[in-house]
Amino acid sequence: MSLILEAVKATIPAEFYELPLQKVSTFAFITTAKSKRLGISMTLSDERVFEYKVHLPVSHMGEVETLGLAKVLSWTDSLQGIERSFAIAALNSALPLDGKKYFTGNALELAAQLGVGKRVAVVGHFPHTERIKEVASAFHIIEKRPQEGDLHAGEAVKIIPQADVVAMTGVTCLNDTIEGLLALKKPGAKIIVVGPSVPMSSALFDFGVDVIGGAWVEDENEVYAKAGQGGAPRHMNGLRCVLYPKDPEILQGFEEVSPPR
Repeated sequence: MSLILEAVKATIPAEFYELPLQKVSTFAFITTAKSKRLGISMTLSDERVFEYKVHLPVSHMGEVETLGLAKVLSWTDSLQGIERSFAIAALNSALPLDGKKYFTGNALELAAQLGVGKRVAVVGHFPHTERIKEVASAFHIIEKRPQEGDLHAGEAVKIIPQADVVAMTGVTCLNDTIEGLLALKKPGAKIIVVGPSVPMSSALFDFGVDVIGGAWVEDENEVYAKAGQGGAPRHMNGLRCVLYPKDPEILQGFEEVSPPR
């Protein structure tokens, strides 16, 4: 059980559990679910997340919408990767967004800004990290499936405790690694969790996250249509990248933005 995700679930208003679930769909890169709004998650299959030899089918396939929000949220502990994707999308569809300070911005650009002359680690192989590498005194990419130049995920226990800035993929919210990685945080370091899977909840701040680099859907029809035809987040104009900081002072100079109604 993820203590972080359980803490996030506890912030969902009771009345949202009565809303119908819609658009519970999984596509090549994006998984969706709609309750209060359209929520999204990255799509993960069993093979990409877990080590099981048997590919488990999705439970209640074809009728997941009928299960209700509470049941689908319980799938954050599922042994089936796509069920976990449904759970995170549903979680993101129901989180209250009002009453918080959000800013428009790119989380990796923020990592570069904070990482000038410092030791920076990136968990997950993101594109466009060249700027971080240019300005950091030391730079490492940590990846479960390392590409050329990356370090294997097992090196995290050596690298993260030395890092001043860590940009961490939101996939860690799906595969039970986020809590262990946050536990490696050096005192005074800044941790940014990045991607559309990340719940925009202050509960993450209690576990050591400093900035949530998440996203919300502003054009539901566009996002859903492109997801259904192989779109990834970078292809979606209707998806807004948002920075949600524990301390808004860290984002001085960034434009504040309000969530969609």
